[in-house]
Amino acid sequence: MTMLLMALLTLIGVGLLSLSAVSLRTVDRSSPGMEARANARLALMMAINELQRYMGPDQRVTAENRILSPLSQGDSKQGQPHWVNVWRTTKDDGSPFIIRNAEDGGLHDLRVDEKWDPAEHRLTTLVSGNESAYQYYDYGRGEGMAVDMVRLVGGGSVPSENGNSPDFVSAPEVGLYDGHKKRGSYAWWVGDLNEKANIATQDRLEDSSLDAAGVRSIQIAQDASLLAFDNQSDLQNSDRAKLTGMKQLDLVNPSTTPISSLAFHDLTTDSEGLLVNVRDGGLKKDLTAYLESDGTIPSLNSNSGEMPGVSDYDRLIGPRNQVAEQESNFPGQAARYSKVSPTFGLLRDWARRGEKAPFGSFQTVMQSPEISSVKSNVGRSYGGVKHLERTKTDLMPVLVESSMFYNISYYEDSGGNSKAPYHLRIHYYPRVALWNPYNFDMQIDSSMVFMMINGKKRVRITGESGQTYGFRMYFGIQNASDTGGTGGAVQGSMFFALEGKTLKAGETAVWSPRRNQVYDETTFSNNLLTPSVAPSPSRAFYMNEKKLMPSTSLFTVIQTTPPTKGLYNDRMIERPVEWREYVGALPAGNVQSAGYTQADDYKVVWKPLRSSGAIDADRFEDLPPGLFVSCAFQYGDEDEMPVEWSSTNPVPMAVSSLENPVIQDIPDTRTRDGFRLRWFDEPESNRIGAGSLSGTPFLQEAPMANWNMRASYSFRSPFENVNDTAPNFFGIYTRDLFDPEVGWNGMNPSYKEGGFRSDPFDQPSRFSQPRILFDIPRRGAEVISLGAFQQVKMSEYIWQPTYAFGNSLADPRLDPTRTEPNRKESVNKDEGGWNSNTIGFATDGRSNNNGSNVASNEDLWAYYARNYLNQAAVEQNLIFDMSYELNYSLWDEFFLSSGNRKDKLNFINSPYENPLPDGRMSLAGTTDDDTIHDLSDFYRAASVLKVDGAFNVNSTSVKAWEALLLSSAGQQFDDDQVTFPRILQSQGGGSGGQKSHSWGGGNSRDENAWDGQRTLSRDEVRRLAEEIVEQVKIRGPFLSMADFVNRSLSTGEEGKKGALQAAIDRSGINASFEEEWKLDNQDAIPDYTHPDHIDDPTRIDQTLKPDTGAWGALGFLTQADLLQFLGPVLTVRSDSFVVRAYGSSVDKHGKVQAQAWCEAVVQRTATPLRPDSQQLNPLIEDGVVDLGRKFEIRKFRWLKPEDV
Repeated sequence: MTMLLMALLTLIGVGLLSLSAVSLRTVDRSSPGMEARANARLALMMAINELQRYMGPDQRVTAENRILSPLSQGDSKQGQPHWVNVWRTTKDDGSPFIIRNAEDGGLHDLRVDEKWDPAEHRLTTLVSGNESAYQYYDYGRGEGMAVDMVRLVGGGSVPSENGNSPDFVSAPEVGLYDGHKKRGSYAWWVGDLNEKANIATQDRLEDSSLDAAGVRSIQIAQDASLLAFDNQSDLQNSDRAKLTGMKQLDLVNPSTTPISSLAFHDLTTDSEGLLVNVRDGGLKKDLTAYLESDGTIPSLNSNSGEMPGVSDYDRLIGPRNQVAEQESNFPGQAARYSKVSPTFGLLRDWARRGEKAPFGSFQTVMQSPEISSVKSNVGRSYGGVKHLERTKTDLMPVLVESSMFYNISYYEDSGGNSKAPYHLRIHYYPRVALWNPYNFDMQIDSSMVFMMINGKKRVRITGESGQTYGFRMYFGIQNASDTGGTGGAVQGSMFFALEGKTLKAGETAVWSPRRNQVYDETTFSNNLLTPSVAPSPSRAFYMNEKKLMPSTSLFTVIQTTPPTKGLYNDRMIERPVEWREYVGALPAGNVQSAGYTQADDYKVVWKPLRSSGAIDADRFEDLPPGLFVSCAFQYGDEDEMPVEWSSTNPVPMAVSSLENPVIQDIPDTRTRDGFRLRWFDEPESNRIGAGSLSGTPFLQEAPMANWNMRASYSFRSPFENVNDTAPNFFGIYTRDLFDPEVGWNGMNPSYKEGGFRSDPFDQPSRFSQPRILFDIPRRGAEVISLGAFQQVKMSEYIWQPTYAFGNSLADPRLDPTRTEPNRKESVNKDEGGWNSNTIGFATDGRSNNNGSNVASNEDLWAYYARNYLNQAAVEQNLIFDMSYELNYSLWDEFFLSSGNRKDKLNFINSPYENPLPDGRMSLAGTTDDDTIHDLSDFYRAASVLKVDGAFNVNSTSVKAWEALLLSSAGQQFDDDQVTFPRILQSQGGGSGGQKSHSWGGGNSRDENAWDGQRTLSRDEVRRLAEEIVEQVKIRGPFLSMADFVNRSLSTGEEGKKGALQAAIDRSGINASFEEEWKLDNQDAIPDYTHPDHIDDPTRIDQTLKPDTGAWGALGFLTQADLLQFLGPVLTVRSDSFVVRAYGSSVDKHGKVQAQAWCEAVVQRTATPLRPDSQQLNPLIEDGVVDLGRKFEIRKFRWLKPEDV
């Protein structure tokens, strides 16, 4: 009677069921049949009571038993695979599992530390018998508990063989007693409807009149497809509208075995989801309201606490503002992200780009990044690119290459010096490659480039007599003040102007000298490079003498000891016949003062021009910043170690004339100096010439996975794999050793479609296709999925991932159990981790401070490294797992309602004819005058909306996942092709955005693999669904959406990537990329002792890199691509349930006289049972049981025995 009273109190208080609605008017209440039905109703009420008790609170998740089944056994070995379990999303005391400690690596997961076992931490299993004590959690066959079971799902519901099936569901039978006398029994089971795909959900955009409505059906999963079941055709909206239950599906699609039976545990017509923050509790906040705002949403007070608003300057990592900090579980622990964190403003600015970008092909001008108000220290720049507290996005090209070949010629000029009539001349062959990685044409403004290379080489020239002459050869500016001498860290500074050009989508163009001309030492804008001609040895910038500083020379004689008479700067006393660079013997002691070292620095700065006019050194500094790349191991401190030529194979001396400075000789490969993006397949010379790391795969990189292709700052960080010989290789930009692949012919661009094309990731001469990576929102295809934010540039640093949000690859620089370096270790704490132990120092004079008081000799390199970003590393975390942090911040607290205010007004007036762009968004109840306000409100939108067909990621139904994945079948291509487009209409697609290039996964060098959409076959989708379920079983239950999206904070396979990416990789969908550009990640790079005192010169963990260097190509499916499509429908908990209940009546001898079965669909609503003052969330008070949000019965029916 106590249990009955409890159920009745819940029934009355919650209003779940009207007894009159389920009473039988034609049956005698004293009859056994009526008593059986009464007991079945009691069972139903008991089940609902348990649902309210355990699933009413927000911070709960559910999953079927089969999530716990061993993979080797499969579901069939488990007694009751469809029993539903409940877990808290917090520890028992309400504290979070994911904790933050600024001194111990940032975020880490206590479940890993405590070896959390999901089987041991279930709150309950939703079956009868667990009401007063949790005792039934499975019924293993032959080894189960001694309890009578009642079958609640049998042959009338699912197919069976020989009267049995692993899909049958039974529940413990519980006796009902009057004193000691048994009067009957009951049993009940709760099924999870959100773990099934909702086949009744209509693609409301399909029949709407909205512009680009068809695009919305490939933007996100607007429905689920019946194609997941063999021999079934998909449903039209008109058919879906008729589905009031699964039985109607049999009438729409008749088959030998009813689909309602085949799909009993896979499909449903009754599921919806609430927009709640399952990890932290409370309704989600509507980011659409913020995106449509002026950039500020104020906080909201309630008696349960202040809810933080959001503004453009609020940070995306850690508590976003002061109010959030006050409400945080770990106040003060994210202080080192206060400025470096990307901001919400980036999301809003990027989303608003869709207002001006039409759907389809279009062209835009490049847009520069924000400029910092603080003077930059990255070389010849005032006010560098803003890298802290960024709120604005940009559209910029990517610097692919900035390099220069050179040659030496002579011409006869006896008039200048009859004793030395052979005048030496330098020919410079600069080239710059810029890449437009976007899915639209981009107009690149005229610009300037400053490249600093080895500007004081030594050359040995052989005369026709066989005698050799040594010269020091100077490039570019020779003195910081340009007043004479050869001092100052400016040697090798060369400046060139680039013509403007419109880069086509994905195009990489090469700029080279437009004509043969004198290099202008003062008006740099006269040194013009053009993309309209191919590099040619006949077009160069040449120099006969230093006009800016006549007292200095291009070629300064290196005198012998004792001096040789009759030697002259810039001239030869006999006809030169060949030459080569050379390096003197390595001296003992100070190599700097001995003159052994050469280059002052290795860097490039590219800047767009703001206006026309002559550009000299001063005006160049005033130009707005663009891109900065440093390949200097020593950050410009002292001179770099030289790269030595072989003493054999000299270069034949080219001949020119005083009147005609043109030569036709191709520059020697070894003369090339400069920088490029690292290729998927690096030249052999680099691989074998890497000193202690020779022969290791440390040069194999995944540019889009582990580096930021749109970064404005690239230089050596404390977390690099760096070798110990010149040129010191590190990072994703590289210098080169001498190899034909980087020689003149190998680096020459290919001519295609009227332009000279290069390639970001391959040898230019092998160019085969454009490389498209990004798009922006478009009109009619605005942001409706959080997953779309994968395309936002979240950082200006090269060491962050290209696609930061939505993906979750382990950062190979970090301990995978944490999200930032462990500051308990001095190597990570001192100077923010940018110190002499991580950066290194030399004892041979290369890091001497020469009396400067800015830093000691040991800390000088580290000081200059920190100074590139104005010492920001001291107070801010510059290196951290950005993907994990972003996912943690956004996926649980926020959602996108989609649409503007006008869209929402039309939606309220006519929800089906005028759906929101996310067609799954449905009104949660009746509308009134406040609904339009609530629908556009940051805090309240979730209270008036629900997600039609919300899908629980803890689902272990392969068919349910497959049905969801097949949502886009037939939308762009035929029914056998499915796509999850990162870019909705790839360049060159058909009109109206309905068609795009497709690529089916064949040759990954195919053009469509890089500028088209990856289409999946039905078999590939099925394999993907199988692998997703396997990952759910390995990793689940997921306790939050971020838990599902993110990798595990652990070692091992789960710590390398998120569940969806693991499933994708295991399915073989990306096999062609992995075969073509295999990345060797099997073993760690070996440790070695670096001569420049770097404690660990191989800090990047090779084993944490992905399986291919081409990870992230447009045709490479990533988990962010899946989340962009599936994200709006996914949830980590369930709100829709089906209850099957049983009651029996027995006579005085205990013999069953009558039995009854019933079924109800029960739905959790947004209405709190004990609301806070804002009527939004349950009021949480100490000592008061939180029953959460109200459940309602949506459907009820009695079942016949044959229906069961």
